Amino acid sequence: MKTKNKVIRVALPAFVAGLNILIVIYPAVALSAAQRGLSLWFNSVMPGILPFVIGANLLLALGAANFLGIFLSPVMKRLFKTSGRGGFALAMGLISGYPVGAKIVSEMRSKGELGKVEAQRLLGFTNNAGPLFILGAVAAGMFGSVALGYFLLAAHYIGALSVGLIMRIYGAKHDKRPQKENLQPIAVFSRPKESFGHILGGAVKNAMETMLIVGGFMMLFSVVSALLGQILPLNSQTHSAIFSGIIEMTNGIGSLSEQGTSRIIVAAVAALLSFGGLSILFQSLNFISKTDLNTPIYILCKIGHGLISGITAFIAFPFFAQIIENSQSLPTFAPSAARTLANSGIYFGVGIAVLTIVCVIAAIIRFRKRK
Repeated sequence: MKTKNKVIRVALPAFVAGLNILIVIYPAVALSAAQRGLSLWFNSVMPGILPFVIGANLLLALGAANFLGIFLSPVMKRLFKTSGRGGFALAMGLISGYPVGAKIVSEMRSKGELGKVEAQRLLGFTNNAGPLFILGAVAAGMFGSVALGYFLLAAHYIGALSVGLIMRIYGAKHDKRPQKENLQPIAVFSRPKESFGHILGGAVKNAMETMLIVGGFMMLFSVVSALLGQILPLNSQTHSAIFSGIIEMTNGIGSLSEQGTSRIIVAAVAALLSFGGLSILFQSLNFISKTDLNTPIYILCKIGHGLISGITAFIAFPFFAQIIENSQSLPTFAPSAARTLANSGIYFGVGIAVLTIVCVIAAIIRFRKRK
């Protein structure tokens, strides 16, 4: 263990020093990559994720997790062996985008609202790419194919839920023992201690801090990807794009989109979307590291998510290839792509509203029956 720590202490400064040297050697490459990363963050990622982060903060503060906890308790317990409160993390993780799922689970664990074992299970499959990003930025914007977006979204969700089912076996011994953790009780109706104005201000501030962290990571790993691409010999354009995507997902997928929609390309995109790349990984670890959750297990879950989604896309692609090819009529980054993204946002916004209303009604009915 001591030897491992010594290696890390030497390797990390050496890597950072080498990176700085490469920036001096290739200043134009580093500057272009930094501008590309920040532009992508400002124009696509922040508008797509910021409203969800603010909404998630508000819903958590106002006790929406309690409503979902009561409504989704049977489903979450039977399928994933977690409490119903984890349903809030799952719902937000499926409709928002990286790294919102990791942020929500980490905050709920820090507040004592989730047990350690169930938080670890939830962390494995609730931190996902957002449907707006997959349908709008990737499918319509990069590939010019709406049908491909729904294909990738299905493969992504299949991978996530598969990891969730596999994580049922994690901490199996814990399920047989009495619960010893002092968790916060679930209150169906809980009055916030602060005023709504204070809660709203805190939600916006927290969300902006989160987005600044995301932007910093995107810029950093865009530069790292570009610099490593200058010195590493890669056999083909596809290999170069995949390597870039492993470091910074969006840049890699953008490079892959220039090579068409073959079976291998689509499978690689599905895998990269689910793994998230090192940039997303470190964004998520920024929140996870503040808790007692096991980061190596989370990393293994994301690798598994990527493999399952990639294999699913590779197997299923021949059955949908014709539909995907016929739908490739959108010019990349066209106004129609932006409209698709906006329409998707409306649909998912309506879905969230309906889900919230149903949960509130269910909670009220259950509360009245108890009385």
